[in-house]
Amino acid sequence: MISQIKEQVTTQQIIYLVALAGLSSVFTGLILLGNSYQQRMFPNTYINNIDVSGLSLSDTLKLLEDHRIELDSHEFILSIDDISLASSSADLGYTTNFSKAVNQVYTQQHTQNRFSNIFSSLLSYLKRHEYEADKKYDDSRLKDFLSIFNQKVKLIGENPSVELKVFGSPNSIVVSQGIPGREVNNLETSELILEALQSDNHKIEAKIASTSSILNDEEIESTIKEASKFVGKKLTLIADDKKYYINDKDLIYYINPLGGYIDNNIIHHLTEFSESVDRDPQNAVFDYDKESLKVSEFKPHRDGLEVDINSSKDLIISWLNDTKDNSDDENIPETLSLILKRTSPEITLDQTNDLGIKERIGFGESYYDHSIPNRIHNVAITNNKVNLTIVPPGEEFSFNKTLGEVSKATGYRSAYVISGGKTVLGDGGGVCQVSSTTFRAVLDAGLDVSKRLQHSYRVSYYELNSNPGFDATVYAGDVDFRFVNDTDNHIILLYQNDPDELYMNVEIYGTNDGRVSNISNYKKWGQVGAPAPEYYPTSDLPTGVTKQVDWAVAGIKTEFQHTVKDKDGNIIHDDKYYSYYRPWSAKYMIGI
Repeated sequence: MISQIKEQVTTQQIIYLVALAGLSSVFTGLILLGNSYQQRMFPNTYINNIDVSGLSLSDTLKLLEDHRIELDSHEFILSIDDISLASSSADLGYTTNFSKAVNQVYTQQHTQNRFSNIFSSLLSYLKRHEYEADKKYDDSRLKDFLSIFNQKVKLIGENPSVELKVFGSPNSIVVSQGIPGREVNNLETSELILEALQSDNHKIEAKIASTSSILNDEEIESTIKEASKFVGKKLTLIADDKKYYINDKDLIYYINPLGGYIDNNIIHHLTEFSESVDRDPQNAVFDYDKESLKVSEFKPHRDGLEVDINSSKDLIISWLNDTKDNSDDENIPETLSLILKRTSPEITLDQTNDLGIKERIGFGESYYDHSIPNRIHNVAITNNKVNLTIVPPGEEFSFNKTLGEVSKATGYRSAYVISGGKTVLGDGGGVCQVSSTTFRAVLDAGLDVSKRLQHSYRVSYYELNSNPGFDATVYAGDVDFRFVNDTDNHIILLYQNDPDELYMNVEIYGTNDGRVSNISNYKKWGQVGAPAPEYYPTSDLPTGVTKQVDWAVAGIKTEFQHTVKDKDGNIIHDDKYYSYYRPWSAKYMIGI
């Protein structure tokens, strides 16, 4: 009994061991089989119905290329509305992207986990895996085809715009509704073509993009209402000593009828202005005789400047919004100081002298557009003669004394001057351009004006950038402009003239003692109409040619208060400047 049990047990063990050995062999075989696909395509893998099972990447690609079936040729048609354009598959470089397909299949089948790959490869025996290679057109040929199609479809449109035809006239506001524009959206259309190509659809409707917008009647009315708020407005941009004038036409030019403002239009003006503002830093140079105070060379230090275009643009837009939202507010400023990037020089004025001439304390400027050549010449000579004059503390500056004789013998030419209540030809016409500009610089510096006379008549040159009443006439004798240097340090007058731009300025350098100069209570009244035009013969023009050299202005009275306070707020000067100008006729030169 016992022996039978032992025999039975021994037989079961043998059967178990044999079975166990068989399973182990099968498992080992499966592992070896699965491992053989580590760098090959898995079993049951077909690309475009071609069996690529067990092949490496390179062998798979070679097999596919060797068995490439001639692709069916077809006609491709792209259309929109009633416009269409056809091309052949051959012309578009139609092909199958086997390389992309092989890489995608291999990447999909193989992971970084070896045992996962073995298991997946064995499972592949149970199911056929079909892959289809993407079809495509040649990118450059398709791009050229879309470009040709776009020429048929494209409509040149215009965005809405608003314009002021006549300065100061709200009735001259014109709003353009806009013109519809369109073009092919290449990106979206290309995507549609690629998607359709995989399903053998060779007729595609193109995607179109609008290139402009159109205003409706309500939007046109709203644009007119917004633009009208800028009619009659003006804005002066200031950067250092430079000014840029923006009138109501320009302000309305900035408005975008679709909302907000047109940045590029604002940037265009800022860029134009920056060309005259931007500069490198300038070191100071000051060479002079310490006994005579005669100056041989003088250059004030100047910061390097660069207009910050984007920040300044934002500043203008903020002003535009304030003006639009508060168009009746008289306190909105008419000037904006632009944002500048500054670079300091290495040598400043206070390092060049012991006279106390350290910094600019006064500035005045003027324009003289429409001046005749002889007047332009005389302005330049006068600037040169009074330039770089040093005035010690406590001393009086006399314009006539500093200038000296004004005659043909000293280089002056004949130009029109005011004498005896009339306009006559005389040596030195244009000298008063310089004396008037000096007066403005002295006012700005807050110095003590000891003598000033206005012209008998308003002179158009002095009102190109100023109200009437800020001029100072000079003539031989006691018709003079004078001021006292009532600071504790020397001052120097720097005259700069640009005959091409017909512009000049005067800078006064000294030491800033904290005084503050203020112009207030300006007013004008008593206007009287201009008399009939006056004509003068000249040989400078061809016979019979008429040229206007001065413009008619009405007679007027003006007044302003000039108050100067010291650093503690105490009044140093408090002067009222009254001017009476007779009516002034237009002046014409006639060639003889």
